[in-house]
Amino acid sequence: MLRKIRLSIAQKLIFSLGLLVILSFAILVSTHLIKLYESNLRESELLAQTQTMAYINPFSKSMDQTMAMLETLKATMLQMDKDHMQNREYIVELLQQVLSRNPEVLGVYTLWEPNAYDGKDALYRNKNSYDDATGRFIPYTVRKDDTIIVLALEDYEDKEKGSYYQIPKLTKSFSLIEPYSYDVEDKSILMTSLVLPILDEQDQFLGIVGADISLESVQKHIETFRPLGGYANMITADNKYLANGRNPELVNFPYRLWSNYDELEAMKGTKPQFGYSQGPSGDGTVLRIFYPIPIHNVFWYIETVIPKKNMLSDYYKSLRESILITGLALLFMTIVMVLLVRKIILVNIHKVVQATSAVAIGNEEMQLSIHTNDEFEFMANHFNNMLNQRKEAEHLIEYQSTHDLMTGLPNRYAYHRYMEGKAAAGIMIKGYFTLLFIDLDRFKMINDTLDLAMGDQLLRQVAERIVRAVGSGGRVFRFGGDEYIALLENIIHLHQATRIAEEILSVISEPIRLKDRMFYISASIGMSIHHEWTPATADQLVKEADIAMYVAKKERNTCKIYSPSMNDVSKRELILENSMLKALELGQFMLDYQPKIDVSTGSIFGAEALIRWKHPELGMVSPLDFIPIAEKTGFIIPLGEWVLYTACRQLSEWERMGLPPLTVSVNMSMIQFQQKQIVHTIEHIISDAGIRPELIELEITESIFMDNPAHTLKILHELQQLGVKLSLDDFGTGYSSLSYLQNIPLHTLKLDKSFISGIVNDIKKQMIFKSVIVIAHNLNLKVVTEGVETQEELRVIRDHKCDAVQGYIFSPPVQAPRFAQLYLEHLKENA
Repeated sequence: MLRKIRLSIAQKLIFSLGLLVILSFAILVSTHLIKLYESNLRESELLAQTQTMAYINPFSKSMDQTMAMLETLKATMLQMDKDHMQNREYIVELLQQVLSRNPEVLGVYTLWEPNAYDGKDALYRNKNSYDDATGRFIPYTVRKDDTIIVLALEDYEDKEKGSYYQIPKLTKSFSLIEPYSYDVEDKSILMTSLVLPILDEQDQFLGIVGADISLESVQKHIETFRPLGGYANMITADNKYLANGRNPELVNFPYRLWSNYDELEAMKGTKPQFGYSQGPSGDGTVLRIFYPIPIHNVFWYIETVIPKKNMLSDYYKSLRESILITGLALLFMTIVMVLLVRKIILVNIHKVVQATSAVAIGNEEMQLSIHTNDEFEFMANHFNNMLNQRKEAEHLIEYQSTHDLMTGLPNRYAYHRYMEGKAAAGIMIKGYFTLLFIDLDRFKMINDTLDLAMGDQLLRQVAERIVRAVGSGGRVFRFGGDEYIALLENIIHLHQATRIAEEILSVISEPIRLKDRMFYISASIGMSIHHEWTPATADQLVKEADIAMYVAKKERNTCKIYSPSMNDVSKRELILENSMLKALELGQFMLDYQPKIDVSTGSIFGAEALIRWKHPELGMVSPLDFIPIAEKTGFIIPLGEWVLYTACRQLSEWERMGLPPLTVSVNMSMIQFQQKQIVHTIEHIISDAGIRPELIELEITESIFMDNPAHTLKILHELQQLGVKLSLDDFGTGYSSLSYLQNIPLHTLKLDKSFISGIVNDIKKQMIFKSVIVIAHNLNLKVVTEGVETQEELRVIRDHKCDAVQGYIFSPPVQAPRFAQLYLEHLKENA
């Protein structure tokens, strides 16, 4: 009877344990499947978006290049017209060259109004293949059978067939023509056109210049795009299929809306949209991604369609495996529980209790050793696996806490742990150990032009190059951002450390290719050298190397070895920072004025106000030294207000002296534009001085658009309404973009000195210089060239019709009385 009672208890225990294991297993599998479903779907969505952008970017770039080509052709023909250098044969040859350099374009053409091109239509009646019976200039260069032929345009007077001409003629603006058929030597081609109107200075319509894109080539290209087994469509602004990756026969037909989905117009916009809906033809649920493709001021759209089942392939595989494993586990548990009713092994239970108790008190080395080929062994294996996974997780956490996850390098915490270990071990070293503090030059400016992934990739490549340069003789750490640390041990001679530093500078300066773009970057290195390991060594090394790196930053792409005298550099910065407020109160700041000269008349028409600081102890301090400190501390706000106030007061004083009005330019910092009351402050200062707002010109740089460009543009428009003039300064440095010129309410474009450096003997620079001036003039902007120093430079500038110049060839920046004297002398000379 006693034996039967014990078996009954064991039976209940086995069944209870079995149910508990089954329940736990079910919860684990369910949790795993839910997480797998979500992660699989999320990863697929990100991959789909990435693949879509990878497809769009080359297409958008191609469209941008085509638009740039048309703008260049238009500017060239207008300039030739302005210079009375019209040449039909040259233009046709130019069209052929442009077409041959742009393989994605089907044809390029220009079409002028009667006698609008050179006024000689009568001389060209049917003279060439591109002249019509009236002699009108209508050349069309087009690809046919892998060759480029030149024809005369047809049907341009027809309101329907000639939409490529009639629409831009009517609107006088860029036109993106809806798909249409056009016959090229009896071969009908479905195409779309990008067309720019050609207008004279009086806004009179002269003709057009355009480029054709074959829909057949777009269709062929989109059919190869199969993101995650899906397809894509391209849609025009008027809701027609430009290309259809699944149903080519729908090209040029209206976009087909799906059921249970928003109206198309609700989906269209300037930002990507995506969501799920029921697909056509029994596709089930599909992911739809809707991306805009801007072309000038018009949008095309690409729609990516991916069946949801394609995105969950890993999930479905795991689901099948989980169902199979669960079924097998249930069957196995049933058999084992029946067998264990007769075979109770209390020893194994005791082992389990011992093992779990040991783990509970922190014994991670404990392993559950059971070899009975039953559930106990199964449980023991899982228990051991759990312990192993826990140890692996702890090791992973340890790794993540001591390593930079992006580059894989040890981090700042790992550096301090390593140094503490060295100091605690009391290990003697041979020679010296050296710390190199490496900081990338201009990284923020470069990183602002990249997307997040490209910036991370650049930092990884730099890390790999540093590790390669340091080799096995040192350790490399990443402290964050663009800062790296190289710790060199057992340095016998100083030249060993300097050689490694020079190698690091060399490998970093090598070009870095990211997505078909080349980037050139450099670094500054500070070096600190010590002989003994102490608990304070780690921080002291970093501090000294950081100071040396700051000194190296002044020159860039160099290495400086720390010396105690370098502390004076930090002290000088501290002195400047602590002296600024007092300097403003005591009148140590002053303004110099550099004249601006009208190229056509040679007379002074304005000046740029430039701040100077005469420090009682340090003497004259360069703005390059104190302006960055002022921006870092926020002192640039009261200092900038003082500069504007002083310049306005000086203008008022000159008016009281009887001097003719002139414009004074004042530089504005990006930080000033972040102030909410900036417009009110400027208005109050100008009003208080009693001068007209149009006599003040605020010089800005493109950097003000890096933070909240929409807010900045709003401020600029408010300043324009106030009457203040706006000038874009330092154009030509960094990453200057002509796109800014279309959006900012500018009056003046100031070209940096780099634009004319070496221009006298450089034809390419002259061409670029002339093109920028032509574009600026077409946008009604006045152009001022800075840094003019020689008569040869002035001659080139005058020949290319630049409006004004500024530089030492006329005068350096001078005090207000001297400027007034120069102004009066110029007035007398030009009287």
